[in-house]
Amino acid sequence: MFLLTLLGFVAVAAYILHQAVAVALPRLFLVPPHDWKEKIKKVMHHPKDIYLKVGNKRSCYRRRLVLASAQPSFYTNYVNNKLKILPQDKQNVGNSFLDAMTRRETEDPNRRIIYGFFHPYANNGGGGERVLWNAVAATLLADRRNIVAIYTTNLDAEPLAILEKAQAKFHTGGIDSARVVFVYLRRFGSWIDDKSWPRLTLVGQMVGSFLLSLEAMFELSPDIWVDTMGLPGSYGAVSSALKIPIVAYVHYPVLQREMFGKLQYKSLASLKSYTPSLHNTLAVAKLFYWSSLYYLYKYLGSMVDITLTNGTWTLNHLQSVWSWNRGAMDILYPPCGTESTVQGQTTKRNIILYVAQFRPEKRHSVVLEEYAHYLQSFNKSRQPLKSLPTLVFLGSCRTKDDTATLEALKTKVTTLDLEAYVEFVQDCSYEELGQWLSSAKYGIDAMWNEHFGICVVEYMASGAIPLVHASAGPLLDLATNRNGHVASGWSSDSGFFFKCKEDPDFDGETDGRFLKFGDVKYPTFSQLLTEIQDKDLDEMRKVGRNLVLDKFSDKVFRQTWNKYAGQAEVLERQYREDRREGVHRVY
Repeated sequence: MFLLTLLGFVAVAAYILHQAVAVALPRLFLVPPHDWKEKIKKVMHHPKDIYLKVGNKRSCYRRRLVLASAQPSFYTNYVNNKLKILPQDKQNVGNSFLDAMTRRETEDPNRRIIYGFFHPYANNGGGGERVLWNAVAATLLADRRNIVAIYTTNLDAEPLAILEKAQAKFHTGGIDSARVVFVYLRRFGSWIDDKSWPRLTLVGQMVGSFLLSLEAMFELSPDIWVDTMGLPGSYGAVSSALKIPIVAYVHYPVLQREMFGKLQYKSLASLKSYTPSLHNTLAVAKLFYWSSLYYLYKYLGSMVDITLTNGTWTLNHLQSVWSWNRGAMDILYPPCGTESTVQGQTTKRNIILYVAQFRPEKRHSVVLEEYAHYLQSFNKSRQPLKSLPTLVFLGSCRTKDDTATLEALKTKVTTLDLEAYVEFVQDCSYEELGQWLSSAKYGIDAMWNEHFGICVVEYMASGAIPLVHASAGPLLDLATNRNGHVASGWSSDSGFFFKCKEDPDFDGETDGRFLKFGDVKYPTFSQLLTEIQDKDLDEMRKVGRNLVLDKFSDKVFRQTWNKYAGQAEVLERQYREDRREGVHRVY
């Protein structure tokens, strides 16, 4: 009885605390002091450039300055967290600057909207950043009233340097730098780095993204929160503090139900077999740890209004994990810049190219073993040596582990006596990569459950026929039939598929030649090489090029992004009235 009373008391206290926070934080982040106009006028009329004295109200002051400014980007905190007023704004021609700061009615046609892109590693230059900067460009081009805030922890990079790098690397024309406000996060940036959490990594990163999002809102509160990096810890803070729409672009689910399959106790029901011991007790603790994380992730996902995923595999998993979510959930393929990479007919060499970082999950080792098996069959067939394809592994080594993986692969090539047939290309330039892609006859991806597979898009754009593992992105989204439908067998209109005996979901059933996965049969990689015929390859290349243009171009991404951004704006107006209870009208 005492325990129930205590739990009830804790629940009531938690509810009261949540309600207090839900009322207090919006006012902290959005409502300035009653004398805010006088403070701003004092700075505007001062003969020298002086700082605004804002105390802990930095967010709401910066927000009003940004929304009213002729150049919102001026109000970055790159140099420091203090606020000055842009000289052009200080002129206040026709009282326009001060009037604009009071323009807060929901249906005001001139009201500006701040899209807050929460992407701490905005300057990294990877696939996630390609999504970020194409989304930013699309948002700015959609409406002159749109302003973008970039929340970043790249403290060593100036705003214009970050933009110039994005423009050069991703060819994102149309970014109006004057409407991009960089908000640098200095306190909790290291908390989302997995290196900071050698143990309890996911819990640490959840807490880190929660605190980092609070820091972001303390500097500048947006109207729409956009997470393009996969930091779900931010959703709870944003939903409670600002009550604004949340848009999440998800590259990969943080947690999946399949993770429980690796545990000794996979569910509460399995605890029936528990017998007291230190080992078993630790196993039970692991179950409760992962279950708590799983349901926290499920709860945080329920706060997202619009969920966009990079492919079918990710969508299917999120629909399962985020089953409490009642918002829109759809696929938006990442922009791959295929407008500039699709090539016409090029001279092909008999090369099988594998573009991938040298990591164990890419399964280069399996490819080598399969190729050695194929070579034995090839020698028995007495075919001419010129018809034997060369295997080229092209990738980068970002860590010592990657380098160790590469060295182990080279040793394996020697052990299997494949030196004459295998070539390694390490850390090559972008131009060299393009040359390899344009000359390769085939491209391979052997990873099991590759959630997307950008290398496959590059193969298809360059006219290299994809030879890919029949799972996740390559099967469901990339090497499809010309109508976009998934292949029903081991070949499609645009590529070929294989499976491996090493696959976690292979139950050992074969028909002698092919591996059986349910009703579908797939060859191994070595068997696939003996099955391929050249007569249909030119048509496959044509289909592949058309597919990547239709599905993975920057243009298609931006058009679809703006459709969902429009939906987010509708929600913003709705939440402004229904959830904030008029807090934006105070002062």
